[in-house]
Amino acid sequence: LNTWLRMNRAARVGRFCTHAAPRHSFITTPIFYVNAAPHIGHLYSAVLADASHRWQKMKGAEPAAFSTGTDEHGLKIQKSAAALNCSPMELCNRVSLKFKELFDLANIGYTDYIRTTETRHREKVEWLWDRLFDRGYLYKSTYEGWYSVPDETFLSPSQVIDGPDPQTKVSKETGHLLEWSSEENYLFKLTALRERLLQWIDSEPHPIIPEVSRQLVQQWVAHETTSDLSVSRPRTRLTWGIPVPNDSSQTVRFSAAHTVDLASLVPSLY
Repeated sequence: LNTWLRMNRAARVGRFCTHAAPRHSFITTPIFYVNAAPHIGHLYSAVLADASHRWQKMKGAEPAAFSTGTDEHGLKIQKSAAALNCSPMELCNRVSLKFKELFDLANIGYTDYIRTTETRHREKVEWLWDRLFDRGYLYKSTYEGWYSVPDETFLSPSQVIDGPDPQTKVSKETGHLLEWSSEENYLFKLTALRERLLQWIDSEPHPIIPEVSRQLVQQWVAHETTSDLSVSRPRTRLTWGIPVPNDSSQTVRFSAAHTVDLASLVPSLY
């Protein structure tokens, strides 16, 4: 699912609204990965989000927030930085600036540009991790499965097909070659929330649009092979990023970037 969401180029829109004019508007782009320079697809997403944001403001949304920024973590950045003989942070600084300059040149009217290496994001990730851990939704276990290095994700059996050569496997969605991996990670108890998630996905008005996207997410959550999600990586493998609170042997593998913006838009939620 993470891979599918990253590849979805359409801007994602979060709405708090009545049937008349919306009370609040919170619109985001994806947070863009910085292992390479921006291209026309990134700008396309930003333009879509910008048009939606301006339309909500014209309809009287108050406050109206529009968040964009860069996703700065992971093995791909670690490897790209090593190939360029620089640190991951140096690569992030260089590429994130290119994204910001492109959006400013195109007059993209974002209200916040967030980088996941910022202190405010790290603090919110630590807050979210502690909240999930204290409520019993995170646990440490050995995780085994087919892993895609380019996509930086484990795949479920339904996402894996035979490769071109004997005894090889590839991602059904991206075609990337997979490797079997076994490592100790923290897992998020997605299966414990399956029924509640399905009820929410079916609720009215539908929280996920367009309908084709809602059905894809619904099918993924409902599938019997969907398991708990790996949300950390061993520090020996992913040597930079946000350490898991109270466990420096692991690196956090999820983002709370737009939570930062949502907290500023609707403080009562936090």
